[in-house]
Amino acid sequence: MNNIDLDFLLSVEDYELELDTMSLKGNDHYAIDLYFYGADDVSKLIIDDPSRDYFLMRFEKYAVFMGTLQEHGILDDGLRNPYPIVKLQESIFGEFAEKYMKTKEIYTERGDLNLFVIRTHEQEFYILSYSDPMVINNMAKSE
Repeated sequence: MNNIDLDFLLSVEDYELELDTMSLKGNDHYAIDLYFYGADDVSKLIIDDPSRDYFLMRFEKYAVFMGTLQEHGILDDGLRNPYPIVKLQESIFGEFAEKYMKTKEIYTERGDLNLFVIRTHEQEFYILSYSDPMVINNMAKSE
């Protein structure tokens, strides 16, 4: 098992993710919970190898799920790298949020808005967030 944290996911190459479940919450603390399997070989994900990593990536309540690449088809040059998680301060989605969601006018005390792109072996997920997500490693999966 790997020691999974955000730094690992932002810098590791040859590591594949598979989304297990996602929940968008309306409570006071966290808006988006993403549960992932991870492995250094995609075949471990496909065959449900028990040596896969399992972890939670949790975004705070001001985070916004922007969808998947299949839904919007927007390509961003800042994503040209091999990492499973990419964090961008400048992005097409940030420009969209600034123009249509008024992010430069509201919640300015929260800091800079970043785009997080989460790449699984099947698709990409896009999330705008003012803070880095928490990554909780080596979770036991509840059935």
